[in-house]
Amino acid sequence: MINQIYNELLKFVKPLKAQEILSMITKHHRLQGSKGLWDSVKSIQEYLDSIGIESRIIRVESGAEKGHIVTPVSWDPIEASLEIKINDKLVARFDLENHPTLLSAHSPGGEGCSELRVCGEKLCDDRAILVTGYLYDIYLRSDADLIIYYTSSRYHDAVPYTGLFLKPGDKKKSVVMNIPYSLATRIISKTISGKKQKIQVCWKAKVRYHDLGLPVLISCNGSDPGIVFISHICHPKPGAHDNASGSTANILIAETLSKKETNYSYCNVWVPEYTGTVFLDKYLPWRPLAVINLDMIGSKQYITNSTLTLVNPPRFMYSEIPAVTWISMQKVFDSVKSFSNIAQPGIRYGISPYTMGSDHDVFIGWAIDSVMYNEWPSKYYHTDKDTPETIDPKSVAYTSISAILAAELYFKKRDKIEEYRKLYENYVKTWYRSQAIRNEFSLSYLSRYLIKKPLITKLEEPLIETPLLGRKIYKIIGREEYLKTIKISGAYTYLAVYAFMAEKIGSKEHIKHYKAELLIPMKKKEEKQLKKVWEIIKSNIKI
Repeated sequence: MINQIYNELLKFVKPLKAQEILSMITKHHRLQGSKGLWDSVKSIQEYLDSIGIESRIIRVESGAEKGHIVTPVSWDPIEASLEIKINDKLVARFDLENHPTLLSAHSPGGEGCSELRVCGEKLCDDRAILVTGYLYDIYLRSDADLIIYYTSSRYHDAVPYTGLFLKPGDKKKSVVMNIPYSLATRIISKTISGKKQKIQVCWKAKVRYHDLGLPVLISCNGSDPGIVFISHICHPKPGAHDNASGSTANILIAETLSKKETNYSYCNVWVPEYTGTVFLDKYLPWRPLAVINLDMIGSKQYITNSTLTLVNPPRFMYSEIPAVTWISMQKVFDSVKSFSNIAQPGIRYGISPYTMGSDHDVFIGWAIDSVMYNEWPSKYYHTDKDTPETIDPKSVAYTSISAILAAELYFKKRDKIEEYRKLYENYVKTWYRSQAIRNEFSLSYLSRYLIKKPLITKLEEPLIETPLLGRKIYKIIGREEYLKTIKISGAYTYLAVYAFMAEKIGSKEHIKHYKAELLIPMKKKEEKQLKKVWEIIKSNIKI
């Protein structure tokens, strides 16, 4: 039956259409709260209308609150430019048209010229400063007219994407612009050369704050509880891999399902990441049985250096959708043959323990069985070089087929689900042991603390309303503790979702379970620090 379903779906693989849709989305500057985000969502709705698929756009107001998440201010960048001179020689010029990530999302406007002071990792005072670190913290503490930001964690020759995610009513002060790490190091080297160097910057940023709010696009079929395919449509232009790719696959899924007979209900949803997703419980026609999140898929892996990953839910949750998704990924992507004619992977793909970072986190907090398709690492992630040329339309189309096949197996092979789930669990356990051996992670620790059986099964009510995003954690535990804590591997996922949920279900040693689940060789002082800040958080949110 799997072959029959798959062969039927192959009729709907249309790479050219994927390419056309990708181009349609990437032409918009889709920052949260922007008109460009609305334009991109409306273009998707118009496309769906043209092929006979009904949908509706939900407006979420700026500053709307849900749980621990507040939607950002509505904002549009109009124009921006930056010139940098060293000893009166122009060394760099950037503008918004050619570098859409130049201006940090939600940055205030302003203009001027000044000498540039290099701060690096330690904040300093001056009219224009060059700095790195946690941007929101820098913005709160700086009185500079211009903050020029750089980071070593993005592709060094690209302009990185950053966002302030200001709320309505937040103080508008410094203009925040981003430059490539390679340029920042060049400037820094001039200041430590021993010779007096004059570094001058001139900047201009024109922005508009308004009240458009955020759009959420929903298309649903069927009245019984079913499956949700979700992808976030936000992020700056071009934002091809993140996340025009997943949004394109979701459109292909909607179109394919509209043309074939299905015996289950489903919704296709396009959201601003997190800030739209948290409100879906009001607008979906039913509580989903399962969720498939499509975030960053279909790249030319030889360019992006990515691997397609199936991100599992936490092991304390009973889950079925990962098993059928893994089977579908193998069926679709084992597309080449070995010397002995055995099917082998045609792209790089694998599995991952639960990590947060996208819209599946919200549904997991609601105790809904959820997985994510995600390619990582992505060479040009969150930079102006994340262009459509790095995406393989054929891979995008096949990923959409993989997601549909997973849904088909989930609903049409209910009599086999437990068999599939046990098969996948055995595979995952073997994966854990092999990972532990090759990474010299203690097998005895793994055996003792890796959760063997789910601690919760299906629930009718959410365990947590929303994740705790970084901004909220920063405010709860304070600047000093936050900056110390985020350096610990895996700290964010633990504090934002894992510990939050585990505490709710009465898990007593959830930090040890977490270390085993993510195979994190955490030092004792790091574990002690996480325990300390979690107690602060727990007391604050009154669990």
